[in-house]
Formats: sequence, C-alpha cells, structure tokens
Amino acid sequence: MAKRKILILAPMIGIGDLVWVKPWIDAAADQHDVVLMTKPSSHAHITMQEHIHKNNQEKNMELRSLYRSMRGQKGKHDGISGIFRLAHDITKIKPDEVWIFHRSWRYAAAAWLARVKKRIGFGLGRQQWFLTEPSPIPDDMIGIHPRQAVASILNPQGICPKDTHPRLKANADQIALAKATLPANTPILIMGVGCSTADRRWSPTHFAEVINWLHQSYPNYHIALCGGPDEGDIGEQVVKRVDSKPDQVQLIFDQPLGVVVGILQLSTLYIGNDTSLINIAAATGTRCIRIYASSLPILSSEYITSLWPADKSRIDVWGSIDDITPQDVIDAVKPLLN
Repeated sequence: MAKRKILILAPMIGIGDLVWVKPWIDAAADQHDVVLMTKPSSHAHITMQEHIHKNNQEKNMELRSLYRSMRGQKGKHDGISGIFRLAHDITKIKPDEVWIFHRSWRYAAAAWLARVKKRIGFGLGRQQWFLTEPSPIPDDMIGIHPRQAVASILNPQGICPKDTHPRLKANADQIALAKATLPANTPILIMGVGCSTADRRWSPTHFAEVINWLHQSYPNYHIALCGGPDEGDIGEQVVKRVDSKPDQVQLIFDQPLGVVVGILQLSTLYIGNDTSLINIAAATGTRCIRIYASSLPILSSEYITSLWPADKSRIDVWGSIDDITPQDVIDAVKPLLN
C-alpha cells in the first residue's frame, strides 16, 4: 500500500481515551506519514513519544493541537467560526486523507471545507454527509466503544494491528527521573485516588483501610498515592486516615506525565479508580485492580482486575462505588502480591 499523508483527528479530552486507540495510531504511523491533531489535555507528546523521536533521529509523526470542547474552556475551534478556522488549519497541513475518531459532524465539515479528497469517520448521523467513504458503523450503534469504532473504520484502510492492547514505555530519561522519585531497591505499589468526577472516586477512608492492611501484611512495599496536580488534596485526605505508618505513604501529584509513566512502569501493582492512570499502567504492563461503579466504557485488559458493586442495579447510582469494600480490594490484592 502506497505511503500517504494522513491527518488523524482524535478529539479525546483525556489521556486514557487516547491510550485506548493507540494501537491503531501506532499501526498507522508505521505505514504512513501521520499528523495527529489532539487536544492538549490528551498529552499526545508523551503517549506517542516513540513516533515523535523514533530512534532519536527519525520523526514519523507530527503533532498539532485541537482547541475545541475543552471542559468548559472555549477554544479557537469552537462554534461555527471555529469550523472555518479548523478547516484553515487542515488546509495548511495538506493531508491526502483525514481520519476522524469521533462522531461529530463538525470535524468532517471542516475536512470537507478544506477539500481533503478522502475523508473517513464514524459516520453517525449528519457526519456521513461530509465523508467520502461509507461508514461500516450502523446508526443504531451510537453507544459503540471508541476502540471498536476506530477498528471498524480503519480495518478497511489496511490498519489492522495484530496486538490491539495499548503499549506504552517510558524513555530512559523518564525512567531515571522516576527512579530518583522512588526509594531504591523497594517494591512499589501505586494507588490512583483521584478521578475526574466525584461519583467515580472511592472513599479516602476505604483507601486508608487498605493501606493499613498493606503495612501490616506487606511491610516491604512502598506505597505511593498518585494523581493529577489538582488531586493532591484527595491524597492528603487519605493519609490523614492512615493509622499505621502515614509517614511511609508518598504523595506523587506534582510530577510530569512522562515521569508518572516511568513510575507506573516500575510499579508492581496499581490499585484505584478508573482514571487515565489505570489505562497508562495497563499499557506499561503493570497489573491493576480497578474500583468501578459506572457504565461508562472502559479498557478491557488482561492486566486489569475489575471490582464492581455486588448489586448490579446499583451501577451508575451516586455513592455506589463505596459498595465495594476494602475487604473486596484486599481479597483481590492477595493473589497478585503472593
């Protein structure tokens, strides 16, 4: 298949969502010249870093920023005028094709205005009006998982990764910084205590109870609470409730994402809420225990053990995540650490 210049519009707001579809972007970058346009919050400069600086010499992926629907922050690509600005930005890229990893018609309309000859996307609703290729996704599959949707539109384009599990590795500098952050020659256990919305966060009291048990049962493990810069107060709430050895619980909420990737890669186990961290941890090959009580799509992974409320009617009910008890987590941890 001839090498082409492909613009991938991947308007995911979070890091984890981009990690989900990384296998198809990886495969595309191996076959074509790829320009990846994403929102700054997706941190593509880290999740796709092996393509941006391949072998420290080659560069087979270029990154561009997309400024639209950024959690309440208005960007230059928002609104009707934003469609024309996005079209202008696409025109400057001069792609042979545009692949749209979203159902919105606006991205397809911008590609049409930019006169890109081949435009493919999920094709749901009005988006199909602006695409040149029929979508294999029926309109009644509005709730299709993003990974399945991306696979459906890219398989006909010859993008069929043999391994569809996300793979992510920290580079040498990130590993060195991660090691400098952690104690040497000590097994590491990471807890992801934050999440984008309060209903998806397990109680600080529950986390503290598991930490107390870990200190008693596995005293050689170093425990670190991890999350984004705005989640540090959640970590502090957990530590305040730790009775055993609170001074031996490390808070990691101020490190760059690349260093966090290295920390997760060096860890034995991740325990926590379903956040970007769990997707990154699984992508690095670290075992995870996911505490979850939502019907939102998740990454299915051989590395992830999922814990849900015993009463499935409680899924999506506010507070139901705390139906999962500390003992449930402890029972899941034992076989993984033993």
